[in-house]
Amino acid sequence: RYCTLIFSAVFLPVQTILFFFIFYRKKIFVPYSDEIEVCMVNNNKASQIAKYAVVFAIIFIAMLIDKAISFIPVGFSMAACVLLVTLTFCFLDNSWMSAFLSGLFFGIASFLKEFFLPSGILGSALPVQYWLMVTIPPRVLMTTLAFGTYRILQRLTVGTGNTKKRQIVCLVCSAFVGLAVNTLAFVSSLELARYIYNLLHGFTQGTENKGVFVMIYGLLVTNIIPEYLISMVCVSPLVLGVRRGLKLGVDGNNRKRDEVPMA
Repeated sequence: RYCTLIFSAVFLPVQTILFFFIFYRKKIFVPYSDEIEVCMVNNNKASQIAKYAVVFAIIFIAMLIDKAISFIPVGFSMAACVLLVTLTFCFLDNSWMSAFLSGLFFGIASFLKEFFLPSGILGSALPVQYWLMVTIPPRVLMTTLAFGTYRILQRLTVGTGNTKKRQIVCLVCSAFVGLAVNTLAFVSSLELARYIYNLLHGFTQGTENKGVFVMIYGLLVTNIIPEYLISMVCVSPLVLGVRRGLKLGVDGNNRKRDEVPMA
């Protein structure tokens, strides 16, 4: 049953990616592509929907990869892949909308995952009505504050020139802020959900919450340090590499600068 669910969860995003490349990038010949182009490719809203559909698919796949890695007996369980992918899309095209949606997609993917691959601290411990408050708000807060930090650092370092080194420093520092916010917000939301659940059900004996910082300390070696190291080391080369491949410029603003209405 789990294999079927995982296959479906992976296959549907792959279909979305193929759809994107066929109709948006036109890598494969499609009959009547000129008519399709008029309806879809030249339609900015349709292209944005296609782009964000691919973003959600990749974030969801990254989360499944993390879950698959967690079954390997390495002594720790991480969310390094999905955090790295989410932060990459957060900074990629220097857009508030992309930052907000990348966090929202991360939260929705986390929520959906709990139905068929429940975690021990959330899906198996709390009823479904508590999942939304633990999965979505912390992720949105993570990407929003990370991108806000990135914008602030860009303004503070504007006198140094738009160099690659400047981008690396801004991306690494902003990623750290986002990761720290995600850790604090997620653990706080989880503790709040546990407290509300225990309060409503009258569980008072032996169910005291550990506390936010005690829980963070417990996850420090097994989760937090590996996740932070991987994300902070890899986020800048990944963002800058994808920007270069998509011709977005070092700062991710080329698409905004070069956007000219088509005749």
